[in-house]
Amino acid sequence: MKNAGNNIRKSLLKRQEAIARHIARKETFLIAKEQMIKDIEQARTIWKNTLDQLPKSEFTF
Repeated sequence: MKNAGNNIRKSLLKRQEAIARHIARKETFLIAKEQMIKDIEQARTIWKNTLDQLPKSEFTF
């Protein structure tokens, strides 16, 4: 039991490092998610503009 304090300290440091890694991964994920949403919205706008420029088809109802 001489090293109980050291063992607890090491355990807490590992936990803090794991939490820090988790927070960093979460932030990275949220940034990537936001960028994907922007890309999808931009693609939707481009697609709509492209469809608006096409001539009207006589088969369209």
